[in-house]
Amino acid sequence: MAARELLYLSRDDVAVLDLGLLDVLEAVEESFRQKGLGAAQLPPKSSIAAGEGAFAQAMAAAVPAAGALGLKWVSVFAANRERGLPTTAGLIVLSDTETGLPLTVMDATLITALRTGASAGVAARHLARSDSAVAGVLGCGVQARASLPALAAVLPTLASVRCFDVDALATETFVNDMEGALRGLEFVVCDAPHEVPAGADVVVTAIPMGLPGPPPLGKGLLERGALAVALDYDASWSTAAMTACERVVCDDVRQARATAAQGSHLREAPLDAALDLGEIVAGRAVVQHSRRRRTLCLNLGIATHDVVVARRVYERAVERDVGTRLPL
Repeated sequence: MAARELLYLSRDDVAVLDLGLLDVLEAVEESFRQKGLGAAQLPPKSSIAAGEGAFAQAMAAAVPAAGALGLKWVSVFAANRERGLPTTAGLIVLSDTETGLPLTVMDATLITALRTGASAGVAARHLARSDSAVAGVLGCGVQARASLPALAAVLPTLASVRCFDVDALATETFVNDMEGALRGLEFVVCDAPHEVPAGADVVVTAIPMGLPGPPPLGKGLLERGALAVALDYDASWSTAAMTACERVVCDDVRQARATAAQGSHLREAPLDAALDLGEIVAGRAVVQHSRRRRTLCLNLGIATHDVVVARRVYERAVERDVGTRLPL
């Protein structure tokens, strides 16, 4: 590409490039590793409220080893579900690491879903018991659809999935689609949220944030020895349930503490002794698996994942001549 033009990639452009699950898992794991080694820059995300539980965030990161320097502007509007629109939407901007000139602007919707699901897979690879056989999924939307294949990819003994969504049609569609994509898994549709963790070795929660009422999962529901991966901050798990976990891990501890300090989420989350998942992936922190210890992993979403995955999307788009070139 010419130095004074950028590549615009629409949602359809990103989709047609078909970045595979294993590619995304590899990119997310490598971005975790680079962060854990101290080789990435990741300031806490900047958030602004947008009314009625909606919010928007600016997320910047640099991962030099991956040639990734950029920012994601993303919004989360839970009410979009009723409008037939994505609840999460945004754009990613990447710059050249040598000149700083913009390289690409691309839709962030699919990348956000894929990297979020992959983060659950990386968490399970490093934190779940290797013989985990039962997964629980609370919330059967986009993030669940990305997370379950990632779990299946890293947990070869996975055999059964317990799931629930307040929207019965969403649950039905999720089960039908996942049965087709992930052959051999048994699906159990639960009647209520509290049934999802029963007997589950790994529980992924991904419900809309800002819903009225208390979190649906309370103390004592997560099995001993199980891993809970929260992709929805503290929307699903009560303070008592989080505090009852013997080990707490975050995709980025500093960001989680900054979020708690802002006061809108995680205000009472047990973050004082939290471990950083990047340091675990990089081998700088060691965790021992136990059949009695509950683990909570708070994957709030970090920009290092976005920019590394986006860089791979950009490189594939250039190779295949996909997208629209725009003058700077």
